[in-house]
Formats: sequence, structure tokens, C-alpha cells
Amino acid sequence: MRLHTWLAPFILGVAFSAQAWETHTTPGQHTRVGMNDSFGFSMNFNGNSRIHQDSRQRPLVLHGVKFKFDSAELTPESNEVLDEVAADLLEVPGLPVEIGGHASSEGHIAYNMDLSVRRASTVRSYLIEQGVAAESLRATGYGELQPVVSNEVEQGRETNRRVELRRL
Repeated sequence: MRLHTWLAPFILGVAFSAQAWETHTTPGQHTRVGMNDSFGFSMNFNGNSRIHQDSRQRPLVLHGVKFKFDSAELTPESNEVLDEVAADLLEVPGLPVEIGGHASSEGHIAYNMDLSVRRASTVRSYLIEQGVAAESLRATGYGELQPVVSNEVEQGRETNRRVELRRL
């Protein structure tokens, strides 16, 4: 089975955020743990691991999936990322996945909700075109309701405009 390393924890039900992980060193032990130990997975360098029950609910942000301005049309560079996602999902047929579209707080809340639904649907359609089973994919729009950072500056708004995968 060919599986990209970045997607393997998601598919196996073990979610983590590379940006949130730190390496802590204590005398005689090196452990990789997440902030507040709440990201679903921790592993000692000796191979011991611990999986939390809520790990299935942790989303995987699809970095590199972008859309044209004020549109649900994917940018060309998004195809490479989505091709990898499709290839990995084809390795585990039937894995139920939610594709969540998110927006920044620019614009009207109803418009942002609609835009996020259309963007999630575009990603779903793309994955189906690549052979992923339609019945295993659900597109959901969250609009601006789940920001991960402040929308006060452009960098934050860009971060909040995202597409996530969540194992169902």
C-alpha cells in the first residue's frame, strides 16, 4: 500500500498538527508531545504511542488548496495537493470523510457560508473525478464560524480560508 506520510495518521484515526508539536527533552528521555497533549497522538522515541479517543474528530488542513478570488474555482497549484489526497484515499476505499470549507470574516456571513459550501463541493467533485467513491465524501461549509486565528489582519484571514478533511 502506497500511503503518503502526511495523510497516514489521518487515515489511521490518529490526528496531529505538525505546527502544534514540540519536542521536549528531559534527562534520559526524548518525547514528542502536543500542546496540552490534546492533538490525538504522542510517541516516545522508543516507539511507545498513545492514541486518544477523540482523534477521529481532528481535522487535517489541506495546505496548498487555494481558490481564485471570490470564487469556488481551484487554482492550478491545488491540483497537485488534491491528486495526492485522492491517491491516498483510493488506498483505503470507503473511508468516510468530510470535506470542510472555511471562510474568513470578510463579507456578509450568509455569502461566506455559501462560498465555503461551494468550495467544499468543488474539492469533493475533484476527488470524485479522480476516482474516490462519492458515497464516502461529504462536503460541508462552515463559513466564518470556525476561525483558527484572528481575522483582524490579512495573514489571519488567509489562514482561516481553508479546506479541511475530517474522518467520519
